[in-house]
Amino acid sequence: MARAEPQKLSFTVPIFEPHPPQYYIRAVSDSWLYAEAFYTISFQNLKLPEARTTHTELLDLKPLPVTSLANSTYESLYNFSHFNPIQTQIFHVLYYTDNNVLLGAPTGSRKTISAEFVMLHLFNTQPEMKVIYIAPLKAIVRERMHDWRKRCVSKLGKEMVEMTGDYTPDLMALLSADIIISTPEKWDGISRNWHSRSYVTKVGLMILDEIHLLGADRGSILEALRRL
Repeated sequence: MARAEPQKLSFTVPIFEPHPPQYYIRAVSDSWLYAEAFYTISFQNLKLPEARTTHTELLDLKPLPVTSLANSTYESLYNFSHFNPIQTQIFHVLYYTDNNVLLGAPTGSRKTISAEFVMLHLFNTQPEMKVIYIAPLKAIVRERMHDWRKRCVSKLGKEMVEMTGDYTPDLMALLSADIIISTPEKWDGISRNWHSRSYVTKVGLMILDEIHLLGADRGSILEALRRL
């Protein structure tokens, strides 16, 4: 330790409700005489975060019929008559507004169909803009390509391209595509200098699948894409 050099100490202390008006913290060196510091920390204006994360309760709503799409072509995309409870509750926000949405729901709750609502909204309001769908694994990209090729491409007349480590479409394919399905790393690399690439500036909707990866090793890539 250099003489007269200030030292930085970090403390972790538990705080409980109801919290006290103040804490006293004393740091005493076990090697040097009179090397100590004493601080008073006031908690008068302290606001603790909620003990648990808030979430939207699933309401007991009457299932919404597929005819709520009010478009016979869109209705033909689905081989069932009514949407499930999650799709019913979130339908209006996705299909009729431009709001950003974070949808967290259990596996098997058909979140992809909810993503399709906002895609259809973009096709209704800004048909010249593109959809970029980011999936973390090539297997998910291929699955989405297979599903949407049978429905969105054939029934809606949309152009779709895949971007993974195994395949990169040419510039003309990107320019003509209505839907781009990509892995995060591939889109991150191809969207650099986005202001000079028209196929990026024409993206009107970004859908991030498996958003829980924000807290994993690849989360930084998803965070960078979110800020585009």
